[in-house]
This record gives sequence, structure tokens and C-alpha cells, in this order.
Amino acid sequence: MMRLKTALLAATLLLSPIPGRAGRTYTPIAPEFPLDTVWFNAKPLTLKQARLRRVVVIAFFSTANLNSMRALAALKAWNERYELNGLLIIGVHAPEFDFQKDPLLVRAELKRLGVRFPVFLDNNRTYWQALGNEGWPSVFLVDYKTHLIFDHLGEGGYSDFEGEIRDALNTAGFTVPKVPALYPDPRNMDCGAMTADLSLGLRRGRTLPLAKAPGPQAMLTSARDGETAYSGQWDMNPEDLRLAQKNPGRPALLRLIYRGSHAFAVLSPPAATAGVFFVRQDKMWLHPDNAGKDIQFDDDGRSYVTTREPGLFNLTQNPDDALHELTISPDLPGAAVYNFSFSDRCLSKDLP
Repeated sequence: MMRLKTALLAATLLLSPIPGRAGRTYTPIAPEFPLDTVWFNAKPLTLKQARLRRVVVIAFFSTANLNSMRALAALKAWNERYELNGLLIIGVHAPEFDFQKDPLLVRAELKRLGVRFPVFLDNNRTYWQALGNEGWPSVFLVDYKTHLIFDHLGEGGYSDFEGEIRDALNTAGFTVPKVPALYPDPRNMDCGAMTADLSLGLRRGRTLPLAKAPGPQAMLTSARDGETAYSGQWDMNPEDLRLAQKNPGRPALLRLIYRGSHAFAVLSPPAATAGVFFVRQDKMWLHPDNAGKDIQFDDDGRSYVTTREPGLFNLTQNPDDALHELTISPDLPGAAVYNFSFSDRCLSKDLP
């Protein structure tokens, strides 16, 4: 598939929310949807059936990927605005982690997120490969002739993509409401900085034992941005770090240095039970002014997250992009941490 993106740019976009744009020099026929997969919010569809609605947006996302979750706001808005004017959005859930291959877990997340458009599982990335996809989130526009006419990788570019949707609907003969774009992209705004995603498993992580990392007396400097370290006994798996000891008093912990408006983590409880992850920022318990929406407080004012299923959890919300030290400490063996993601001030408006 020809794209106006270099291999270096594609690799960068796969790991960051920087938007990428792919204009097309030719418009191939879109590949047919896989037959042997699970669908949500609709009976199994073929692309031939879908194009009866004339114009189709194929959207790749993952419910444990922060960039995908922010892009869902635009997808849901487009679905509401153009569903009755010839547009059909088809979501493709491509898992980032193995636990996301569970249909029951995905179904529950789609319901929680208010996703109404049809979604199918792409657990083996069959359709991902058929379309030559390169990351999350990504959207592909299919016209009324089943041609791929436009695609976009990464966050942002919503105004341009909505313009392409409107043009495709007009070309197909549908009446398009005369309204401004829902998601105009910010221009010349100071959004602040944010740390790139931090993976913790052996496959992509680089977490050090705390004894080999700069100690707590070390100053927070830009050189430490993205540093992760651990203390205690942890099993290092391909996708995660999993607590391997009892943890009364919480001596076992993960520490990271980050900057950004919000910090998120993909967490998983021990098997067959709920898990609690205690969270501190800058050596202090969180408080209502800097706690993320998933944070709770016990009677002693300690901040924590309760996990009953693996997923993405919002830990902090800060008014600026200053460097912070975040520590997270599970209460039970078997609790796992997969990765951390961060948001700048502009992107935080569309957080799930």
C-alpha cells in the first residue's frame, strides 16, 4: 500500500500521539472483513453489506491505548452526526495486550465507553495486515465504490478527516448537514509537554532495579524524564511486571519520572480477585486537585486504584507539565503493571 510516510515517521507514530497523514496517489479496493471473528453492536457484516450505507469509516483502536480512547470521542461524534446521512463507522479492535483478546472484556469496555457503532475483533491482526495498518488510532475512509480514498494515522487531523467524510457523502449523493467541523485542531496553542509511553515488560521495557537507578535525593531533571525503576520482587514477563511477593507496608513498588497533564496506567489485578494499587506523587498521597478520575481515598487519606478487570486507569491530573515522581504499589502478589501513558493539556479534553 503506497503512503506518503517514511518508515521512520511510521515507527515514531506507533509509539506516540503525534498525528500522521496519508494522502493517496491511488485508491485500491478495500479488503473484505474477516469472516471468522466476533462482532459487537451488530450481526457479522461484510464490506459489501456495509457499503449499502455508501460511505464507511474503518477505525482501528484498542481499549487499553490512551491515544485510541481520546480518538473515540471524535468517532462517536461523527457517528451521531452522520449516521442518518449515509455514514457507517466500523470499529476494529486490535489488542495491544493479550488480555484484550477476551470478547467478554472487550464487550464490557465498549459498553462502558458508550460505543454504539459496529466493532469486530482483530485478535490476530489479520485485517490490520490486510490494510497495511501501522498503529493506534488509525482511520480509513471507504467511498461508495468501496475504494480506499483517505486514511490517517495517530491523533489529531480530525477537521481534515471530517472534511473528507463530508466530501465522500456529497459525492455519493447524500445530503450533508451544513455545520462546522466538530473537532477543529488547535492552532498555535501552548499545550505543554508530556512523556512518551513507558512499557514495562521485557518485550519493550527498560525498567531498572531501584538500587541501580538515581536515588530519591536526585534532582528531578529533564535527563530523568521517562525513567522507571522498581523495588522488591517482581516477575518480568514479555508484556508486564507482576508482583511476586506479599506486600504489607508496601516496600515493593514501581517508580517513574514523567511530565504531563495526566498519567494513566494499564493495570491488572491478581487472578480471581480484585487488586488495589496505592499511588503517590512526589512522595505524597494524591488529593482531589491532582487525583485522576479512577483514584479513591481510604479513611487515612491514602490514594489508590481498585482493579477488578485489567484495563486503562487514570491516576493523576496536574495543572502543568512539570516533572513529577510517581510511585505505584500493589497490595497482592500477581498484580501486574503493563505500561504508562500521558496527556498534555490540549489532549486532555477528550479523555475517557
